[in-house]
Amino acid sequence: ALRLQAAYRGLRGRRAADARAEALEAEALALEAEVARLAELAKEIKALGKRVGEGEKKVGVADATLASLQEQVLAVGGIKLRAQKSKVETLGEQVSGLQQAVTKAEVGLESKTAAQAKLEASLSKQQAAAEGLERQVRELEEGLKKLEDDAFE
Repeated sequence: ALRLQAAYRGLRGRRAADARAEALEAEALALEAEVARLAELAKEIKALGKRVGEGEKKVGVADATLASLQEQVLAVGGIKLRAQKSKVETLGEQVSGLQQAVTKAEVGLESKTAAQAKLEASLSKQQAAAEGLERQVRELEEGLKKLEDDAFE
């Protein structure tokens, strides 16, 4: 009976090991598929990199051609065209400088306006305080006059 139990346990262990082996084989197949997909993606990335490099070369050629054509246009227009281009650039710089000056002046104006508002508020408070003091002085003078009048009677 012990032998039978031991054989049964061994058979159960073997079945579990076989099931585990099958699961590992399935995982290995999935990993192989992923590795193959990654290799394909690497090839695609390499091909796209080559296409990007070719595109960059074409852009460089187009930029050089454009610069050459601009130089030819300037050459055809001669001195007059170059002078006009220079004048436009100078005027653009002047406009930029004036815009900066206007912005600076607007900021200064806002600052001065805020300071003026504060000063006006302070002035109003001081005037109110002065009026209150003047009222007190009048009241005290009236009280003094009344006391003087009472003293002479």
